[in-house]
Amino acid sequence: MTKGGEREARWRRHVDAWRASGGTQTAYCKEHGLRSHSLSYWHLRFSGESGSSGTRGGGTLTLVPAALIAGPAASTPSLSLHSPEGWRLDFAALPPAGWLNTLWAERS
Repeated sequence: MTKGGEREARWRRHVDAWRASGGTQTAYCKEHGLRSHSLSYWHLRFSGESGSSGTRGGGTLTLVPAALIAGPAASTPSLSLHSPEGWRLDFAALPPAGWLNTLWAERS
């Protein structure tokens, strides 16, 4: 295997392991001593391949039920959206009802 092929195989293993971890890119990179921008680069490179498990450009959005737990007012956002691609959106207030649908329709 060539050096380039070995490097690609190494990063493919890291991207697959990060996806399987369910954590953020930053946390995975910190744990494994990697640069987060490098993992992001390779993730984007692999997600553009045909047959990729990434959701870029036509994947499925899955919403799951959540329970509200009464407690003291939190200083954290009231809504946090995370994607398989690694991006995250935090909101201090809930967006309008049709906003998520518009975001999903215009994401590509």
